[in-house]
Amino acid sequence: MTPLLLLSAYMAATPPLVIVGARIEVGDGRIIPVGSILIEDGKISTVGDNFEVPTGTTSIDGKGLTVYPGFIDAYSTSGLKLPTPRTSGTPIPDTRNTAPASMWKENRRGIRGDVKAAKCLDLKGPFTEKYKDGITYGVLSGGDGTLAGSATLVSFATEAAVVVPEVASEIVFRGGRPGAGMTEMGGGQGRPPATTSEPTYAYPQTLLGITALMRQTLYDAKSYAEKTNPKEDPTYEGLRPLVTGKLPALSTLSSGREIARVAHFANEFGFKLIINGGLDAYRMTETLKKLSAPVIINLDLTDEPTRKVAEGRDVTPQAVLDDRWKTWKERSGNAKVLNEAGIPLAVRGSLGTKGYLAGVRKLIEYGLPREAALKAMTSGAAKIFGVSDRLGTIEAGKIANLVIMNGDFANEKSTVVSVVVDGKSIVLGANAPK
Repeated sequence: MTPLLLLSAYMAATPPLVIVGARIEVGDGRIIPVGSILIEDGKISTVGDNFEVPTGTTSIDGKGLTVYPGFIDAYSTSGLKLPTPRTSGTPIPDTRNTAPASMWKENRRGIRGDVKAAKCLDLKGPFTEKYKDGITYGVLSGGDGTLAGSATLVSFATEAAVVVPEVASEIVFRGGRPGAGMTEMGGGQGRPPATTSEPTYAYPQTLLGITALMRQTLYDAKSYAEKTNPKEDPTYEGLRPLVTGKLPALSTLSSGREIARVAHFANEFGFKLIINGGLDAYRMTETLKKLSAPVIINLDLTDEPTRKVAEGRDVTPQAVLDDRWKTWKERSGNAKVLNEAGIPLAVRGSLGTKGYLAGVRKLIEYGLPREAALKAMTSGAAKIFGVSDRLGTIEAGKIANLVIMNGDFANEKSTVVSVVVDGKSIVLGANAPK
């Protein structure tokens, strides 16, 4: 059975459930002050304040509680076990004694278009830590290499399930994993981390070399896709959905220069963009609007740096401290500026040091409106990844993924009481799954 059919079968086996008398935030700005939600066969059957509940339905008392759509972690590299990188299968050319007129076509360094995250899952539930932050679904991607393969959308049910096998094709513009450094490439950034097994040839390590190899590979993949019966190549086959426009490019980057660079690639090859990270995306709003490119905000936000010069011999000059603070101030308002410019947003918590909800609350503290933050966690993320017909809002016909909290999600004193994942209620606290 396909992943989607397996999920449907699992949902159909879930008994009916009703949440009664709760405050319901639909996820698109609408609020039902006191209402109920009926869940049947893993989907939301009815939402309202007065309807008949079938007999034999399990009931949850929602008095004093608020129900939100299940939160979506829009990017993570955890929960995957990646295969060993593919090698070229041909001898490495001698570049010490000769200077080839063209690039070695068989170079596969960082080219991992064959990696499909949906086939590399290494997830073991229950996902209590994710449930505590209200996360019910997530986008997982390998993040390894420059062309890092396809990302997948998964459900964090008691047993993880693939919902959409491929939602985007990741482009990194670096040699290693994005978790190893989210700044403009330099120094050792081009080298893969020690935990990554790469082919033994070292070229390319420079940004110029990586960009050239990526461009050549994309053109080769495009040529491959245009042939009627090409000689099968797993790398080019994996890139086919990207170069034919069936998948957007999930571009993991940070600086404005990187956004400008990937924008040229998008225009050159005609694919749609999703900016992942985009620490300096606020500088590139016009470019993002022209490309209709959404941004996944990294929740790994830093605290305000000091502007006070320390005492002692080795002190940081005031001008440097002021410059650091100015940069922090601008970047802390990144989500606010993007939202005001009309750029669609989602949020990612995989690199966050303080947690998903804590990071979202920081965004609100730094100026992102509460309603925009909720949308980024729910309906905004669902729309970006093409699943708004199934997820993101509390509406009849959609998959029952809900977060039940004892207060406003924006309030640090509020906590998640329970979640409903694919129609199944999971209680936290003393009765949480072990």
